[in-house]
Amino acid sequence: MHRTLCLFAAIFSPIASPAVYYVDSSAGSDSQNGLTAATPWSTLARAAQAPLSPGDYLLLKRGSTWREALTLNASGAPDLPITVGAYGAGSVDPAIDGSNWSRAADLVSFEGRTDIVLDGIQLRSGQINGLNINNCARITIRNFTVSANRRFGMLIYNCSAVVIENSEISGNGIDVTDSYDGIRIDGSGGELSDFVIRNCNIHNNIGGLGWNSSNGIFLGHTGGTRPILRGVLISGNELAFNGNTSSNQTGRGLTGTFTGDVTVFNNYIHDTSSAGVYLGDEGVNVDITIAQNIFYNNALRQFGGFTTSHGRAFHNAVFVDNGNLTAMGAEVGGSGTWQILNNVFYYQTTSTDPFRGFIRINDAVQDKNLKSDCNLFYSPNPDRWKMSDGITLSFPQWMSLGFDLNSKNPY
Repeated sequence: MHRTLCLFAAIFSPIASPAVYYVDSSAGSDSQNGLTAATPWSTLARAAQAPLSPGDYLLLKRGSTWREALTLNASGAPDLPITVGAYGAGSVDPAIDGSNWSRAADLVSFEGRTDIVLDGIQLRSGQINGLNINNCARITIRNFTVSANRRFGMLIYNCSAVVIENSEISGNGIDVTDSYDGIRIDGSGGELSDFVIRNCNIHNNIGGLGWNSSNGIFLGHTGGTRPILRGVLISGNELAFNGNTSSNQTGRGLTGTFTGDVTVFNNYIHDTSSAGVYLGDEGVNVDITIAQNIFYNNALRQFGGFTTSHGRAFHNAVFVDNGNLTAMGAEVGGSGTWQILNNVFYYQTTSTDPFRGFIRINDAVQDKNLKSDCNLFYSPNPDRWKMSDGITLSFPQWMSLGFDLNSKNPY
């Protein structure tokens, strides 16, 4: 009988409600309990001491601004994440502002945490990075505005299962002495997996004069031990005006050097100082899919990459109407295989740039490995393709080598 009562109590006992903690920079006080909107705390330092458990909430008051860093010291659970979000009326999200700080620090940082949702916060003018997370898993970042930080807007390092969505990342990389990006996903060499960046506006990240600074999104790194990034999806974003505008080879919309796989799907990528999308490098084994994107007026090239694995580009639209740009269409290389199928390349204006062309092959092996077909190529001038030896070909010459036998070149 005693065991039956204990089992009954265990089954029907109520589940504890999540705790909710409130923080208001102007009307709060750290001497209050922080458990209601009427008794909020004031500082993020006090909020960092909250006894957060899986399923709990830490809410920041809309319209409030903090000039101090936020660090999280707890983890959620797979079905019970800890949520850091916003509360209160108004349309101005809570802001963490790093301007005029007496010490350099990331605006939001945490390490070794899991199952965290960050929702609806502004991170601006940080002396280092806007967001910096290390060795974390199952992290969702949504509805963020990350701007004017000296280094990275977001640095995701040695993490897995990270989603960044519905956010604006702009004007980062103000420190032009090194390579910083709007979003950097990187690691120390181990295998990491499941990254999604979707429905974000990533624009005007500034950078210096080097080719690799500043990018909208950078995956992995050049030099050192390359990370393994599996299951990377870049989808539904607008990537625009990234890179230093004083040169046409500084900063890409999306780039990266890593082992693994990446799918770039349904993005609008335009007005980048260098390439719209360029992935991989010599000797890099990365599986690349570039599909259903729109590329417009990216200064150096629209899309391409190097890989020892597979690259495929299909159902993309390229449109260029600025005759002052190099703006080549696709550039591919590496010892792997590339497929360029069912794309539209439309150049509205003429150009005297000697590097402009529809497709450029960078490695001799691609002279045989590339499969290009069922594309539409239009340009009043120049109207050309280039093999790995740099020789310029007309469309009939290109076709005579077995490329684009079912494609059209109507001009």
